[in-house]
Amino acid sequence: MGEKKQIKLYHIMKIQSATIRLFEAEDDDCPDYRVVRANERAIEHWLDKITTDKEERRKILDIIEHENWNTEDSSFKPICDRLRGLGYEILEGVK
Repeated sequence: MGEKKQIKLYHIMKIQSATIRLFEAEDDDCPDYRVVRANERAIEHWLDKITTDKEERRKILDIIEHENWNTEDSSFKPICDRLRGLGYEILEGVK
């Protein structure tokens, strides 16, 4: 049996914040590509702390980006539930 996959809730929060800032920067009439690139780097930085597997990173980012817009629940529960579905244990209160 392989090592248990873990994600710190802190990392999920950081990635979510960067994806929202990235969306806002790209949605601007005149995007500041320095801000866009800075947020792309931030997302990569936090994903690096979780895994180096490119496919796994894509899945994690897809979940976080799509659950950002969940209007039924403004907590991290939908994101955490979907990540648990990928086999991750969510570590709370750990920076």
